[in-house]
Amino acid sequence: MNILENIYQIAFILLSSVGGAVIIIAAFSSWLGKVWANRILQSEKAKYTQELDKMRHQLRIELDQLSIIHEQQRLSFQRMIRALHDSIKSLEQSYDEEWQPIDDKHCDTLKEIIIEESLFLGAEAEKALNIYLNLYWKAVYFPENPKPDDETVRKVYEFLNFISERIREYFRKRIGLSFEANPLLDVNLIATCLLIYESQFQGIVLKTIPILEIEFDDFQLHFDISPSALVDKLKQNLDSLKSDLSTIISFIETKLEKRNYELMTLSEARYYKELLDNA
Repeated sequence: MNILENIYQIAFILLSSVGGAVIIIAAFSSWLGKVWANRILQSEKAKYTQELDKMRHQLRIELDQLSIIHEQQRLSFQRMIRALHDSIKSLEQSYDEEWQPIDDKHCDTLKEIIIEESLFLGAEAEKALNIYLNLYWKAVYFPENPKPDDETVRKVYEFLNFISERIREYFRKRIGLSFEANPLLDVNLIATCLLIYESQFQGIVLKTIPILEIEFDDFQLHFDISPSALVDKLKQNLDSLKSDLSTIISFIETKLEKRNYELMTLSEARYYKELLDNA
């Protein structure tokens, strides 16, 4: 009996027995399981590869969009920095001579640029720029209003330089070139101070008024303190500032009839109160 016949006999014996059948079936099941597992694996692999390709494509689109936005922001910031520089230069005069108010065309130009670039500036920057613009108006001569005096124009110039530097630092932070926590805090403190001084004419008793060295009326602003010194004082009296803002908010909220400027003051007071609470 040759070897081949022995193999056939052994196989026949195995198949004839229950145990042998189990072995054959188990082996076949194992083989079949591996075949189906491989097929499922290939199917799932193809499916996930397709999903991964979609995700990669979407990510590339989003990265391209972010790159375009970042570049446009950079260009907008550059344009605003140039506009701020030009506006300050328009005020600049010899310190040994009397400083004269400026033409309102400079303010109009700056205002137009702020509006045009507002899409990429962001709400915080736009707010700070409007604070800058409002101060800038105080150095402009309008025939129907009292003419700003020499010292007012000089002081506005100093404050605009200070605010401009803070805004530039904010722009640098936005494009990843600065890590200062809150570059616009100083600007917001100055704006809060001005809001409080403007509100005192409504007959509200405010705590901050006696602390600081500023005189303010409807048309002129008289600073007897440098911007940095004023900001330092404001930082030392944050509780008084917040208390005054709360007083202004309560005063306006309880009025039955609110005029437009009062509603604007209420909105501003709420805005700065929230900022200072989170500072």
